[in-house]
Amino acid sequence: MTTARPAALVGAYAALPSPRADQECFYEELAGRGIADGLEIPFLRDGLGDDIPWLAARTRGRFTRSVITLIPGTMARVGASGTFGLASGDHDGRQAALAFLREARVAAEELNQLTGEQSVSAIHIHTAPSTTAVGEMFALSLDEIAASAPADGAWSTRLVLEHCDAYAPDVPGEKRFLSLEDEIPLARDAGIGITVNWGRSAIEAQDRARPLAQIERLVSEGLLEGVMFSGAGPTANRYGGPWADAHLPLTEDEPASLMDADEVRRCLRAAEGAYSYAGAKIQVPGDATVDERLTAVGHVMGLLP
Repeated sequence: MTTARPAALVGAYAALPSPRADQECFYEELAGRGIADGLEIPFLRDGLGDDIPWLAARTRGRFTRSVITLIPGTMARVGASGTFGLASGDHDGRQAALAFLREARVAAEELNQLTGEQSVSAIHIHTAPSTTAVGEMFALSLDEIAASAPADGAWSTRLVLEHCDAYAPDVPGEKRFLSLEDEIPLARDAGIGITVNWGRSAIEAQDRARPLAQIERLVSEGLLEGVMFSGAGPTANRYGGPWADAHLPLTEDEPASLMDADEVRRCLRAAEGAYSYAGAKIQVPGDATVDERLTAVGHVMGLLP
């Protein structure tokens, strides 16, 4: 349980405009309008993607307690090899995932040093690969991570396990990693928390009730770290197909989304006092203006306490 005010995070990359000048305006206004005080930053196939000094300039003095998520780069690698992941039964695939995590932590240290602040405080890790993840291999990876602290001391970032949709033979799914039931003892043994992504939990069961049930379970286990609100729905829409991990906005902005304001409020009430951060990661129409993008993100963030 946390006593500090939970951080308000935005996965800005899902709603980011393409022109660099508009991106700079978007980041500036996220902070200036009080929409977010932290970011969920993607770690891609080529790392942070953008020039780290440029990213440092966007975050310095604006965003602290941010997280880096490994999911974009992880899925690119899973797609390429099928064996990449911290829970892989393939030795080379697991070692590649450990190396990828280390790259992310080194990048986080560099970003924090450039800003002179604790800009990034956590790294989202995952129980990849799809369909073949092995719990014992994930535990081994966590043991090896714990034994490989840098020579000059501990990392400035902690690890958080982000739950994604679990593999089930009768559900198409998206990520198809380990179940929450399998992840809970792994996280408890390693002393790390678990974050729920609303959309991925809904996709797992093709049921909008699943995210709330998982939040309640993690609160009861004392393991809830965060909640990220990213919508999903059963019908094709302008962002993707049925039950795709397409980061749908609220129902109010995209009728195909099952994530409405009341559901967000229910989840936050269930999590109250037990989480470190909550936030939004949503898509917006490709032709949306910067202001329209900020408004859509703000519709979710305005529901946070």
